Amino acid sequence: VWHAAALLLALSVCSMVVDAAPPQLQDTKFAMTFHVQKDQFDQALAETTALVEHAESKKMSKNTIMLLRAARDKVAAALDELKKRIKEEERKEALKKTQAPAPATFTDTMIGVRALKSEGAKKCNIKKYPSTEIAALLDAGKIDLKKPFIVTAGVPGIEEQKALFTADILMKNTVSQLRYLSPVKAKERRSFDQQQQQVPDDEQLEYSMVSVEKYFVNCFNHKAKPDFRKSGGADTEHCEQQVPAAYLTNSSESFRFTNTAGTLGWLQKLDQGRSEFLSRVQDLQPLVNPKVELTGTLAKGASRYLVFGPAGSGEQLRQEGTPFVDGLVHGKRRWFLMSPKDFVNLRDKAADVLEPASAFMFFEQQLEELVEEHGLGGKKMKFWECNQNPGEMIYIPGDTIMTSLSMVDSFSHKHHVATSMSGVLAKVNSAIWAPESGQIPYGYQYASCFDGVDLNRAGETLGTNINPMQGQIIGQILSQYYGTPEGRNMLIINVLAECTAVFRADGLDAAKSYCPRVWGQCVSQLTANAKKMGKSMPDWITGDPPKEGKQEL
Repeated sequence: VWHAAALLLALSVCSMVVDAAPPQLQDTKFAMTFHVQKDQFDQALAETTALVEHAESKKMSKNTIMLLRAARDKVAAALDELKKRIKEEERKEALKKTQAPAPATFTDTMIGVRALKSEGAKKCNIKKYPSTEIAALLDAGKIDLKKPFIVTAGVPGIEEQKALFTADILMKNTVSQLRYLSPVKAKERRSFDQQQQQVPDDEQLEYSMVSVEKYFVNCFNHKAKPDFRKSGGADTEHCEQQVPAAYLTNSSESFRFTNTAGTLGWLQKLDQGRSEFLSRVQDLQPLVNPKVELTGTLAKGASRYLVFGPAGSGEQLRQEGTPFVDGLVHGKRRWFLMSPKDFVNLRDKAADVLEPASAFMFFEQQLEELVEEHGLGGKKMKFWECNQNPGEMIYIPGDTIMTSLSMVDSFSHKHHVATSMSGVLAKVNSAIWAPESGQIPYGYQYASCFDGVDLNRAGETLGTNINPMQGQIIGQILSQYYGTPEGRNMLIINVLAECTAVFRADGLDAAKSYCPRVWGQCVSQLTANAKKMGKSMPDWITGDPPKEGKQEL
């Protein structure tokens, strides 16, 4: 019995060994990554296609063939999607060519500053004339040029101008630099004191000279991070730029306010000679302070400007001194204007409220109180106000007290104007010798054409003597700012630039200006100053004045 039991146990153990399953693999799914570099899609498609064909010809397993097909199909789909996108972009470009371009704005949403919430002026009491009638009305003397007026549709070729002048296009200028004042400096310089507003050229050193792109960084939202985007108002009130047109871009050279040019375009006759002088003025740069950028400084005497700034920008109440027209291309501006007499009354009555402030602060904090509490708008303190929209041109007399506020990012053409030849010559003379103006230094520049700064000899030569008391004060100021040969040379060069413009102009009688009497003396003094400095004079400036017409200097 014992042997039988042992035999059964042995058989049972053997049976267990024989029945145990051997180790084996299970059905498995693999997730495999197939990386294709962006410049190798065509190669990847060719290689995966070849692998599929090889696998099929060798009758490889179904799963292997499916793997290779999936890789091939994904590469092919990516290439097909790219072709569709290219075709769609081509379709859009072709469509653009068949449609009129949409009106451009000065800035896009990435660069632009948010518009002010205010709608601006609640009414417009400035007389408006259609562009189709303005020339005839001016020629007939039926428009009062002592008052402002607006010309509707007064900007010729407005759609072309919108396309030509945008922030993106201006930033392509990598050569020119703009004068930029920090908010603190801008506030310090605001004043109703005429003498304080007159800034000698050497004081331009208070400005930072920045590239056009840097200006758009400082005053707009170019390259701004989301948490640091500017809003119109306190962030931008100091940012309005008035730049000589020829200094910034060639695109403005052919622009004219054609509807008013016949009556108001006399100053533009000076542009030819002024451009010729500026084209060679770098020859004179060694004669002035190296920190003074001569081309930009002289360009300020031009008659044509570009004015632009973000929403909230605009300067204090002031006088321009010369009548001008301003044609808005982009944006919206709010204007406030007063006659000098009424402004004096306002200052006397509301001295505690009316302070020199940016246009934004004036409209936000002062205007309402001046109207409600101090009688602004009454018979003895009248004012004009209006919103200016794209395409509208506004005319403003030179003695008018004015300010304007950009409600949105804005851009305009601004041209100084004169209504007659005598008006042009009077403006030129005022930049040579006009002691009665009190304008420092421009009303006294001819004095620098004598050894030192001789106000008495200047007055005797031109028949307008200066008051001794006034002369003592003016002399001290000029000596302070223009006591060096470099400083005096700057004033002499200003005179020569103005006179070159007069001598070159067609239709102007230069003999009726100061220029024939001052040219030789100014050239002689500049030559003497250059010699003392150890510098040479360019041979295109001689004691003989330039001749009329377009010629090489």
